[in-house]
Amino acid sequence: MPLKSAFVIKPIIYTILGICFYLIYIYQQNLLTTILLSIVSILVFLILFIHHKEINKYLILNSLYDKETKLYNRQYFLAELATTYERAIRYDSSISILIISVTNLFELKKKEQEIVLKELGTYMLTKTRQSDIVCRYDDNKIMVLLPMTDYLHASIAKDRFQNGLSSFNFNASIQPNFKLSITQNQKDEDSEEFLIRSLEGW
Repeated sequence: MPLKSAFVIKPIIYTILGICFYLIYIYQQNLLTTILLSIVSILVFLILFIHHKEINKYLILNSLYDKETKLYNRQYFLAELATTYERAIRYDSSISILIISVTNLFELKKKEQEIVLKELGTYMLTKTRQSDIVCRYDDNKIMVLLPMTDYLHASIAKDRFQNGLSSFNFNASIQPNFKLSITQNQKDEDSEEFLIRSLEGW
């Protein structure tokens, strides 16, 4: 449900409810009319309740996920990075960030860009661990947070993605090109410094 439509429907339902209550007040001497209007009011209340749940679900999904790739969005990634980084420091474990950039994305037509991003998102979700946090960081960058993963093991994952993406048949007029990088955390930095260092050179 489009967000605009969601917030248009709700005031309409409230208006109908108001009219029903007003008519009940006017025709309170007529038992049959009062009963009918009460039933209508109950039905409208139920519709409003269901609609409210749908709006909440829509807002939650849009606060977590990127619309085109179905991956987590940047805000969610940053929140998870802070939490996961604190945990890594507490338990003295490694954490790595894998960045994947589609370097020629903007050479494609708009529709092809959407197709490539959708297929890339699906590919990443099927090739990552459940514990990995995969997000769309910006227009052409995918970031993968790899908990309990040092540089060596992250590099193995990077090579696997590099080979897999280069051989993947995207539905586009030209094959997307990818640039990948790996960064492991250091004990003398916080999560923000870790992220900044990971993005150096991009």
